[in-house]
Amino acid sequence: MNRRTLAIWQLSMLTAIHFTVDMLSGMLPGFLPRLLEKYTLSIGTGTLLLTLCAFSSNGVQLWAGTLRKTATRPLLVQVGLVLGCAICLVGLVPAGPGAMWLLTLIVLVLGVGVALVHPEGLRGVCAIDPGTVTPAVATSIFMLSGFLGYATGPLLGGVLLECFGFHGLYLMLIPVALLLVGVSKARVRLAKDRPQAARGKAAAIPHSTLTFWELFVVATLINTGCVIIQGLLPTYLNLFGFSLGFGGLSAMLFGAGAGLGALGTSFLIKKFETIRCIQLEILAGVPLLILYLCAAPSGWAAALIPLAGVLVGAGFPQLVVLARTAPGGPALGTRMGLVVGGTWGIAGLLLLLVGVAADRFGLRAAMFASPFSFLCVLLMTRFLQMKKHRNG
Repeated sequence: MNRRTLAIWQLSMLTAIHFTVDMLSGMLPGFLPRLLEKYTLSIGTGTLLLTLCAFSSNGVQLWAGTLRKTATRPLLVQVGLVLGCAICLVGLVPAGPGAMWLLTLIVLVLGVGVALVHPEGLRGVCAIDPGTVTPAVATSIFMLSGFLGYATGPLLGGVLLECFGFHGLYLMLIPVALLLVGVSKARVRLAKDRPQAARGKAAAIPHSTLTFWELFVVATLINTGCVIIQGLLPTYLNLFGFSLGFGGLSAMLFGAGAGLGALGTSFLIKKFETIRCIQLEILAGVPLLILYLCAAPSGWAAALIPLAGVLVGAGFPQLVVLARTAPGGPALGTRMGLVVGGTWGIAGLLLLLVGVAADRFGLRAAMFASPFSFLCVLLMTRFLQMKKHRNG
């Protein structure tokens, strides 16, 4: 097998695992309305489950990124994929006073599974020879798979629940078993620390005009806007009488749009500066997102959500690429855990605040926190550019 074929196979396995584990976590928003109904939970309590899943997965990633720094085999990727199957057991939870505790345990285990996959998965991508697949494209494809997986999760979760009930979630065990076999055959290896810079190939990675910690804040704001839409959109549309399948489809269209937009941006940054691309995309996307939220009770508005996703959600994977060599920040494994895990963990905490606001002011008003978060990205990046320009 030649180097290019092996690199493509390894990247394919890593992206497939990323897709699957994020899809498992993404199924929860898709059947959240049914979960609230079965266990008589409020929107705030349901949002707490989403937050616990996001916070456990992304909080643990900060720790997981520091593990096995010299390891070369993706053991945690395989373990994380198995733990992600915990969501398939949610139908076994009996209704009653202790249901919330068991649901909490399930989402925490699910979150830990996701946490273990991401840092080592990214290290696996970093280890792929830049001469076969460029780092920007490889990282974008890997991150795209996560976007598409999490985006597909609500649709799949809603459809499985509507067609087969909670027992339909067991079907997800089949692709997990196949991937466990496939990744062991692909001979995936892990990068130890900034392999491209060490080999003198850092020129393949775009240069960041922002520090690592500035990129961290920008990525957190983008992820907050995305997680509000993808986490609560099925429940938001359920208020207007739409089915779980339609709500899941709408969330999937947003996430798929964000992923495809990220892939397109990975090619644009070859000619244009990354932060400038993100600013222009958000500037065009926020009005569309606001229009969609206002027109959501009409079915035709679903045509707007993928385009809004393309524009406002496209920047995050490119920030991951910049974070690999941005000034400041920790070693590669830790910074990957921070930028992928820490940003989503904080976004999950902010989602909890949106849930509290939804209980107090109504979900219709609380959903507008999403476009506000994207506007903060625009204002912050512009401020940082002006500050650096003044300082020369």
